[in-house]
Amino acid sequence: MHRRDATMDRVVGPLESAWATADAPERRRLAAEALARPNPRIDPDPAAPGLAIWSWTVEAADARAVLLWTNPVFDHERPATAELARLADSGLWTIALRLPRALRMSYRIACWRDAGPPPWHTAEGRRATVLAAIGAADADPRGRETARGSVGEAFSIAAGPDAPDAPWEKRAAADADVPVPTVDELALPRGGRAWVHRPLGRERIGSDARPTPLLVLFDGQVWLDGLGLPRIIDRLTASGALPPLHIALLDSGSLERRWERLGVPHGQVDEVLDELLPVLRRDYPVSRERGDTIVSGQSLGGIAALWTLALGAGEVGHAIAQSPSLWRFPVLGPLLREPRWDSIALEAGVYEPGMRADAAELAEALRTAAEVGAESPEDAASRRAVSFSAPVAGHDWAAWRVGLVRALIAHFA
Repeated sequence: MHRRDATMDRVVGPLESAWATADAPERRRLAAEALARPNPRIDPDPAAPGLAIWSWTVEAADARAVLLWTNPVFDHERPATAELARLADSGLWTIALRLPRALRMSYRIACWRDAGPPPWHTAEGRRATVLAAIGAADADPRGRETARGSVGEAFSIAAGPDAPDAPWEKRAAADADVPVPTVDELALPRGGRAWVHRPLGRERIGSDARPTPLLVLFDGQVWLDGLGLPRIIDRLTASGALPPLHIALLDSGSLERRWERLGVPHGQVDEVLDELLPVLRRDYPVSRERGDTIVSGQSLGGIAALWTLALGAGEVGHAIAQSPSLWRFPVLGPLLREPRWDSIALEAGVYEPGMRADAAELAEALRTAAEVGAESPEDAASRRAVSFSAPVAGHDWAAWRVGLVRALIAHFA
């Protein structure tokens, strides 16, 4: 499942370099300039056009150690590599990394103030060290954007100058032009829970509006509370970038329940097919056509989206599977045996090599099977559309959010 983490390519940043030779007045100017801009500062790397120098500055005069945890490149075997350097005669700490210009990532910063060693020094093993670093850290108060992940943890988001645009930032209507999203809480027959986001101006049953497409999302609590998807979708709908669509956000529950029921051949897949879809099609003006029904998930939810196609008996037409945990159960055979689905968009980041290789292999196997079973290349393309993309990102909600919205826009285009 896991392959070795990418190591941090640490360099001497512009602030650290200038500080070393500056006198006191110049240092005051440098400090004021650094604190006046948000983290991270991103400068061109003259030695590598595809890379940049990403720099963070933290003000923590009473800290004993400051650490930067980044989603794609934290080295659990050498966590001290991620510790910021304290600038002489100051309360400022800084670190600079050489990272791709196209990267989008989440990160957190830990300021350790206790007398003992920081927990990332004493933890043993990959998982324990990573959890120790994340647990001691929080979102960057000087970061550009904050969101929340699977267990409600806050993280900051950073994007390089060549990272794919977040469509809602440039193509969408302004928040002031869009009403508060309309979200209903839905109790499912066997005790599960979902939330239903209704498109702008749409009522429940009884509306004479044309039925809309439906997007079903696993880990719905993250998309609802942590990533603000209803607001994003409403803005894009108001601007015309997306058609009106209903979104069903399925609650994955506790961490234990998520591992037990998400990403397996049945579990929450059965919940979608046997409970959620019938209730939605009865109580909301959503299309019953499989081509208008999309399912998406990330990690465990990514393979769950594929299982929903494989076991859906034609109820769902399209899946957006991001960083799917294909190591968990073999889904290729079931997908090939079920003819009644239309398309799959697979995605896995360049900083998750195992998942990227598995997703690319699955995409190629599905495309090959379609070509072999078709009478002509045109027939194969019309029967099964399977795409694969590898964004410059890790296993990361910050990248998944942009990838999902871009995939939706491409699908409806």
